[in-house]
Amino acid sequence: MTDSVVARGPLAIFKVLKHIVEPPLELDGKLEIDKSLLENCKPHHRKAVELAITDMYGVRHEALIRLPASWERFLCEKVLNDPRDLRLFLTFLQVTLWLTISSAFQLCCLPRDDNRGLWYMLIHLPITWVIMGQRFILAMHYAAHRPLISPTKCGKLLSGALNAFPQLILSNFFGMPAGTYYVHHCVMHHQANNFFPYDISSTMPYQRDKPLHFVAYVLNFMIHTMLYLPFYALRKRRFDIALAVAGCVAVYLSAFPLIYSYHPVFFINSLAVSFVLGPFALMLGNYSQHIFVNPDAPQSNYGLACNHINAPFNMLTFNDGYHITHHVSSITHWSEMPIHFIKHLDKYEEGGAILFQGINFDDVTFSVFAGETGLKRLASKVVQIVPKEKELSEAELIAMFRKRLQPVHTEATKLGGAQVGIFLANEALWCYLSAIGFPGAVMPAIAVPVFHLLYALA
Repeated sequence: MTDSVVARGPLAIFKVLKHIVEPPLELDGKLEIDKSLLENCKPHHRKAVELAITDMYGVRHEALIRLPASWERFLCEKVLNDPRDLRLFLTFLQVTLWLTISSAFQLCCLPRDDNRGLWYMLIHLPITWVIMGQRFILAMHYAAHRPLISPTKCGKLLSGALNAFPQLILSNFFGMPAGTYYVHHCVMHHQANNFFPYDISSTMPYQRDKPLHFVAYVLNFMIHTMLYLPFYALRKRRFDIALAVAGCVAVYLSAFPLIYSYHPVFFINSLAVSFVLGPFALMLGNYSQHIFVNPDAPQSNYGLACNHINAPFNMLTFNDGYHITHHVSSITHWSEMPIHFIKHLDKYEEGGAILFQGINFDDVTFSVFAGETGLKRLASKVVQIVPKEKELSEAELIAMFRKRLQPVHTEATKLGGAQVGIFLANEALWCYLSAIGFPGAVMPAIAVPVFHLLYALA
């Protein structure tokens, strides 16, 4: 059975589920569109500009709840670093309220040791992951790049606690160990820039149209990240960060058994299942964002990711579709990424950037797994920003896709002895934790031989 046949069933299910929560993409009538953006652009950039305008001026759907106008005004004036980040704050608020209510119900109303209480995950997981998941992860992402709460307005102690709250507390309910996100994303991923072997979430060494390679990619993240992050920070001489993340990991590993012993049903419903879902969801996103890597320029921001414009998921995820833009300038505010993209279209053209219209990142991966049919679909979604005579045909676009799906191996991408050692130490840690009955450790422990088998077959 071919990989494309294997992928068709999950692809069909994925399409149905994914679009249940995707909002319509419509312009916000309260905003005045800057028509000069179209008037001043090059003719062959016009379509891309038109599509990006829908992301600039679209009706946003990140915040499911709104507060009274006077409360929101107070937050903007007296709490937030940037008033444009009100939606980030509201996203964290709605997630906090949901997790508080859900946790209280489980701890107070569900029996501790009766597995019949596991029925509640049928309610908890869809709300947590399908409705809240994308919104929370991307809110946390942008808050990691640009602190949300102002120390000038709220004081260093309170602002520090509030800024850390999503990564220290909320992230655990989404399968991300406390305190690891900032180190993984801001310190490692952006500085190493998807370059293997320094970025553990790099897509470079994988044959990215093979589902089994994606499985190996997810397992690599699951079993090797925990010790690699403090190791990476030490290698970069970020001693304070290395100490902080090591401390967070130690607390995390100490707290998990205590929570499990206190209320096993709550632990499984709220933490254990997400411990498995989290790596899959996070790595599916990162894999999809970096699935096409230009082997001729793997370190170019325009060759290591794609931009997705005029896509409904941008309205849920703070314009996450502008991933090239984010790598070009990680400090650009999420609301300004479409305009940053428009103003620098010449560089996207020169860099051979891939732009997709109207689809999300995960659609790309599942289309790639579907084989020729999927690649043709992706070719139909490409927005070309070159003069008409230089536009690529469908066959040429598919040939480019296939080239950018190949593993990228150079002398610089070989694993060093210290890295191999820390990976093996992390594998040994999971096996040890599983042997002593650490809750949830059995999954990464089982993943260790599976990963090595897949690695050997690859």
